[in-house]
Amino acid sequence: MVLSRFLPAALGTAVCAAFGVSAAPVAVTTPTTSAPEILPTVMHAVRADISAPLRDILRAMPPASPMGTEQEPFEIPNILLKPEGRSSSFVPDYSRMQTRGTGVPAPSVDLSFEAISSTTSGCGCLPPDTNGDVSDTHFIQWVNSSWQAFDKVTGAPDPNTLSPRPGNSFFVGFGGKCETTNSGDPLAIWDPRAQRWVMSQFVTSSPFAQCVAVSTTSDPFGSYARYEFNWPNFGDYPHMGVWTTDDGSQNSYVLTTHEFATNNAFLGASLIALERDKMLAGDPTAAMVRFPGFDAYGVEPVNLMGSLNAPTNACPSFVHFDSVSSEYLFWDLCLNWTTPGSSTITQNPTRIQGAPFVPFFDDVPQQGTGNGLDSFGTHIMYRANARAFPADAPTRVSLVINHVVQGDVQQGGINWIHFSLDETSPNPPTPTALGRHIIDEGVYAPDSHSRWMGGIAMDASGNIGVGYSKSSSSMHPQIEITGRTLDDPAGTLRDESNCTDTIANGSQTSSSARWGDYSSMTVDPVDQCTFYFTSEYYPTTASSSWHTRVCSFKFDNCGDPNYALVAETPKRVEICEATASGDPSWGLRVGVLNGFSGPVNLAASGLPSGATAQFSANPVNAPGTSALTLVGGSALPSGEYDFSVDATGGSLSRSIALELGVSSTAPAPVTLVLPADTASGVKVRPLLSWGTIDANDRIFADGLDGVAPPPVIVPTNALQYLVEVASDPSFSNIVASATVTGTTWTVDTTLANTTTYYWRVTPSNYCGPSTPSATFSFTTGIPGTCPAGTTASTVYEENFDAGAGGWTPGGTGGTAWTQGAAPAGTGFTTPVWKVPNNTVNSDRTLTSPAIPLPAGAQAIILSYDAYHKSEQDPPSGCWDSSSLEASTNGTTFDYLDASRMFTDPYNGTSSPGAPLAGRLSWCFPGPAGTSAPSHAVVDLDSFAGQSINLRFRMVTDSNTAAGAPNGLVIDNVKVEACQ
Repeated sequence: MVLSRFLPAALGTAVCAAFGVSAAPVAVTTPTTSAPEILPTVMHAVRADISAPLRDILRAMPPASPMGTEQEPFEIPNILLKPEGRSSSFVPDYSRMQTRGTGVPAPSVDLSFEAISSTTSGCGCLPPDTNGDVSDTHFIQWVNSSWQAFDKVTGAPDPNTLSPRPGNSFFVGFGGKCETTNSGDPLAIWDPRAQRWVMSQFVTSSPFAQCVAVSTTSDPFGSYARYEFNWPNFGDYPHMGVWTTDDGSQNSYVLTTHEFATNNAFLGASLIALERDKMLAGDPTAAMVRFPGFDAYGVEPVNLMGSLNAPTNACPSFVHFDSVSSEYLFWDLCLNWTTPGSSTITQNPTRIQGAPFVPFFDDVPQQGTGNGLDSFGTHIMYRANARAFPADAPTRVSLVINHVVQGDVQQGGINWIHFSLDETSPNPPTPTALGRHIIDEGVYAPDSHSRWMGGIAMDASGNIGVGYSKSSSSMHPQIEITGRTLDDPAGTLRDESNCTDTIANGSQTSSSARWGDYSSMTVDPVDQCTFYFTSEYYPTTASSSWHTRVCSFKFDNCGDPNYALVAETPKRVEICEATASGDPSWGLRVGVLNGFSGPVNLAASGLPSGATAQFSANPVNAPGTSALTLVGGSALPSGEYDFSVDATGGSLSRSIALELGVSSTAPAPVTLVLPADTASGVKVRPLLSWGTIDANDRIFADGLDGVAPPPVIVPTNALQYLVEVASDPSFSNIVASATVTGTTWTVDTTLANTTTYYWRVTPSNYCGPSTPSATFSFTTGIPGTCPAGTTASTVYEENFDAGAGGWTPGGTGGTAWTQGAAPAGTGFTTPVWKVPNNTVNSDRTLTSPAIPLPAGAQAIILSYDAYHKSEQDPPSGCWDSSSLEASTNGTTFDYLDASRMFTDPYNGTSSPGAPLAGRLSWCFPGPAGTSAPSHAVVDLDSFAGQSINLRFRMVTDSNTAAGAPNGLVIDNVKVEACQ
């Protein structure tokens, strides 16, 4: 498949906390709207049998036939979608990202051995889709399109697979496409509670299928129960996990596929459960419960590792991230294997708010080549690994996931998240979703290199192991490992260890950019401590001659008695003193691992002045609980308070961060300031302001004329303000609204001109909202005209009829801006400035001469005529795109955002990878899709009293252009001041 480009999603990043600790409140959002009931499709295998012993099959099976060559590799299908038309208002917070090492090294690599390569795979495929798992005796790796078993202690190939064997060897004698095709996207899984191997790959042509083979014993070379489940559509990028519960009611092999029509239209993800217990028994009637059609590109099934089951009746779940909101979405599939058709799935996903991040969809650079590598920024990486613990552990079930986001210097970083999956009640009588909250999260981007294609898992002592690829323009792709223990600071990973530093001396020069599409992190089921990570690398620079490596490591403390301090109630408490019935309190628990016991002493630090800590039990006899009451907390001044509880047990110290928000009384109504009531000629994107408070409890607001209005006495304890703009005085038709923490807001919707609107502001705090303010009205003017009582004077005007007009073209790549006759079909009849939609990588600018703007003007209005059209990513995105910028020093140019565009607004979102990535921009023709010039009116009020240079900017990639006429055309530029 040809790689497609991506449109942007959310902006932002973060780092948070530790096992049982959260450095910031974590919100759980439950959808309030109901969705149509989702009904399952119950299916059975179209073909099922028990195979001959695999070792006998392998002796007789010839090598695989190559599907491609190094020069022309066969690309394993994966349709990489673009998040269409999505954007976010998140502001990156790189201060919360881990941008440097901790000085504490990750474990060193214990075992590192060579596994399958592009040559030994016999496939000629790209990418390898490297994955594998570890059993009591073997590590089995499966890539496109061969697998191989290795001794897990020495790394030596098993005698049955001295060389890799074709993936469809599991299905020899089975019949159908599972036997005759070897399509890839393989999955090698060890089911630790059943002591069985589960091997699966897809079929990519009709009839589409998922082929599954389950070993009948722990011997990977014995017989297999084989199943062919047919799909109605192409089920791309399948991923599988294991889920079991103490009572066995929810036992299943959970599976996700991404379904596409024959025209590559995305039909949604399918969330699937296979009847594990029957498949273990080789029963051909094993059912499959399938829920199709979820808008969740990149969703993963939760895979339960380790020797323990999830709690009784705990439904298996699926996790996905929403890059627009930085939320993690969970669907719970509650099974009824007696009547599979009565199984249910979450109608609306549970949403867990994570720290904001910038999604990373750019290609990853490599040393020695201009060809990049796909970052797979749309997906949570395989696998979403969970581990069950005893009831007195810090968590009953922990889940760890990772995906790539943007670092502080535009590189890729590993975003890792540790969730607690909690029992909502002990031994529920019916299938029930586990509760969930974020324990810890972080973005690991300690230098300028990109890290991506990660794998993550947790050992039996709560240590997290992470592996990934690392590359940059000064580094060949490497395999690195890192991780963290309970002792490590919240939100951090240790300094990484390299698995390939002496052997990864090459880069991939294939123009396909395919890398991955996944790696794999697993944990030894015997010691429950040793991590195994497998991924790809290049020993020398080549087009597609990839190699793979398996690296193992373990933390020294694994298996040692340990504990963590866990909050049993929310770590953040918000109180209203006017209605509080007592001082705030928190429930704490000392959760233990590996037999830790004994007294644990608690102490609070960083308490607010006037408050003291009172523990219901201190010391706590671990495992045990204590309630913390902050005595005097309900009498504290309004404000925000952070403190911690520190625990000491034996030689081990732990800490948990807690938060308190206090409001003494509900806020009083605020006073609206600007626009004044019944004002006319107001902008179509007006700035609204209301009172703010000084130290003397007086309200001031900055007038648009620079003069402060008279003070008004109000309380000082509002925390946020709901601003509403409506077309009617009863506010039955609200056209714009926002909740803000400041006392001004620029309406983010372009209002109709010469129209009356009504607005009000409602302040609130922890005591709730006050009554709304009085309602003011205003009437908008006509964009491009001066406010009532002012007169327009032209401070700059240029129509380019006599030449360049002092405007300067610049930038690099492709055809530059030129001045002269207008392109046919753009609607212009006189000379213009123009730049085409280049079909090479270009970043072309057109800069005006300096334009002095008078001080004291009530409005500065820029107007011009324009035609714009560029390559589009429907429905609302654009890779090639253009925007407007301004500079007050002639050197540094700032983007003029959509709030300034009164007419001809930006009509698309620039795709990641382009210089305008994440910006609203122009790419579609205007107005209304016609091939005619637009008349643009732009607000320059904030530049009054300064001299500015305007700059039009257009960027393109080395791809197709829009149909002619295309590009950006500018004419008739005018700047007016209203005084």
